[in-house]
Amino acid sequence: MQRPTLPEGFGTPGLLTLLDLLHFLPDTVVFIKDTQGRYLYGNETLLRRLGLPSPGALTGKQASDVFPSPLGLNYSQQDQAVLTGKPLTEHLELHLYTGGRSGWCLTTKRPLSLPSGQPLGLMGISRDLPVSSSNGTALSAAVAHIHEHYAQPLPIAALARQTRMSLVTFERQIKRVYGVTPSQLLTRARVDAATRLLQTTDLPVARIAVECGYFDHSAFTRIFKGTVGVTPRQFRQLFLAETRRRPDDSG
Repeated sequence: MQRPTLPEGFGTPGLLTLLDLLHFLPDTVVFIKDTQGRYLYGNETLLRRLGLPSPGALTGKQASDVFPSPLGLNYSQQDQAVLTGKPLTEHLELHLYTGGRSGWCLTTKRPLSLPSGQPLGLMGISRDLPVSSSNGTALSAAVAHIHEHYAQPLPIAALARQTRMSLVTFERQIKRVYGVTPSQLLTRARVDAATRLLQTTDLPVARIAVECGYFDHSAFTRIFKGTVGVTPRQFRQLFLAETRRRPDDSG
């Protein structure tokens, strides 16, 4: 494993040792970027998902260089918001990688600076969410209900009543077991359904919005872009482009 090389201000022995260890997190992407949004470090999980052979293949590149367009631009805009003092905390995202692979995660980003206040860049993590509804509890029944009835109005308070828990207890227990809030679970179920319809049908986006429980087209587009990084129409175009490219990639 190649030892990370970082600019002055980052390179304390303790930090370098920590970054070495972060290479061994198979379900978590970790990265450091400079103030221009260029990668200074990415752990092995990120390199593998991007199909890059070594840390040097990532260093100095921006998100737009390694993620399909226009996702890279969206990630760069997200970085700039963090660098200007708006930290990102457990933001639910569907990550799309080169070749059409995808996966849900919770992303957290924080700005980095010297004790003097001089900005150095940012550090971020994206933790995978392999959500399962097979826990054999009242919670799993509620989660199964979300996956089966996502197209219907599903007030979180009503789901809590089904489990005979208070709303606060229900939300806390869902977060403890599944790693996300009930609202994030519902968003994930609806966006998953929308991506399937965008990939496998020619239905208009407005119709897909209704099929997935959104009766306000603009609200559907806003939520979809907030989690996927592109609009539904852009996602469909991106999927078709990646599908056409895949046979060439395999040869």
